[in-house]
Amino acid sequence: MIKLDKKITAFIKLGEYLRREKVDSKLCSQIVKTENNNRWFTFKNSLHALKVWGNTLRKENILKWTHKYKLVNKKIKQVGIIMAGNIPIVGFHDLLCVLFTNHIAIVKTSSSDPYLIPFLYNKLVEFESGFSERAIFKNKIDFVDAVIATGNRITIKNINEKFQFCPSILRGPRNSIAILDGKETEEELKLLSNDIFEYFGFGCRSITKIYVPINYDFSLLKKILKEKTESTRLIEYVDSFRKNKAINEIIKNKFHIAGKLILTEDKNIHAEISSVNYEYYPNMDWVSKEIKSISKNIQCIVRRTNRDNFVKFGEAQKPNLWTYADNIDTVDFLSSL
Repeated sequence: MIKLDKKITAFIKLGEYLRREKVDSKLCSQIVKTENNNRWFTFKNSLHALKVWGNTLRKENILKWTHKYKLVNKKIKQVGIIMAGNIPIVGFHDLLCVLFTNHIAIVKTSSSDPYLIPFLYNKLVEFESGFSERAIFKNKIDFVDAVIATGNRITIKNINEKFQFCPSILRGPRNSIAILDGKETEEELKLLSNDIFEYFGFGCRSITKIYVPINYDFSLLKKILKEKTESTRLIEYVDSFRKNKAINEIIKNKFHIAGKLILTEDKNIHAEISSVNYEYYPNMDWVSKEIKSISKNIQCIVRRTNRDNFVKFGEAQKPNLWTYADNIDTVDFLSSL
């Protein structure tokens, strides 16, 4: 069993590796393979995700995260991790949690993202040989002691049926929202455009719905989103934009065009790729009640406030190590096995 200080040192070294100014040839090769496998995972987006992890795996963050827990020696369990593939490296946090809690990870990566996470795990093994054989990558998971899975509703339903007798964390689809008050600065709206458009809006932390006050002036937001999206050339995204624009025109929805992004008046917090929904609100009491009624479908809320339950503009796609998906503490779950 690896001592905690050795694990922490390995995590720190991985962060340092990912923060290097120049990407080495081996990592570059994996990023290229990832893009060739899945055109939505562009070189730029995968590199961005890796840099976010590099900044996350800093000594101060790792110590803050690990010092919260008092781990005791228990039986080692095999924990199945069935990873999503909506954005690059999205399942890596679950793997870190399993390694941190001394269990063995049986990992099924998404077919959309099969290269980067095994590569990062192998780097950890380079930095700390004790991690060797603590993660096993498989195309299919059958027999495990516990399961952590993320996917769409059908996938989660099937996994729940297959592993119904195992302790589990099962995460279905969620979306994220932003609340605007009309007083946002240009810089704040630029940061919001990152929360909306990074990874083309595929992440559960991507903003897919904004709440705006009645008579909100969309001019500045549209200008910023146009600048953000206008240079996008990925044919799959452009096709999605054209399709959604045509549909909105046919059904005569109220919508705005902001470059290659559509802002549609719609109550739904889920939006199609290349579009974001918006809804007018009369007052903040109304917003609070609305959010409470759909809280189970919300991953995070972006707003210009310092309150703990809100995320600052530009930070939606940069969760901390202690920011757990669906607000379920993965380390607590693993420690209880």
